[in-house]
Amino acid sequence: MRESGTRVFSRAGMTAALTPALALALLHELSVDVRAALVLAPNGDPLAGDPALAADSRDLLTSGEDGVATRGALRVARTPDGGAIAALAGDFALVPLLEHDLAQVARTLVTGGSEDPETSDSPS
Repeated sequence: MRESGTRVFSRAGMTAALTPALALALLHELSVDVRAALVLAPNGDPLAGDPALAADSRDLLTSGEDGVATRGALRVARTPDGGAIAALAGDFALVPLLEHDLAQVARTLVTGGSEDPETSDSPS
């Protein structure tokens, strides 16, 4: 590859934000034993995932904790635009890793419509 001048690594970072559905798919790929997951809009409405987690997730968000809030097996992380992503850990989940993955996915998730995924720059 060096002789041809082809770059091995791209200097351009990921520019498109994750949609709610893609964020849930990514979380399920990254973490072991996620029983259920949910994405909430900034107003608390479910956008994707298991709506049965909505009430408990909204309650947990009102606790005002920074980072990933936890109650039992439920973990919730707030997105930069005020929404949230929640995950219900199973018995075999690696909880510290799940919390890390949840926080990472939350950082790139757009839940409030501040960016239209159809018109955003996507990596080619």
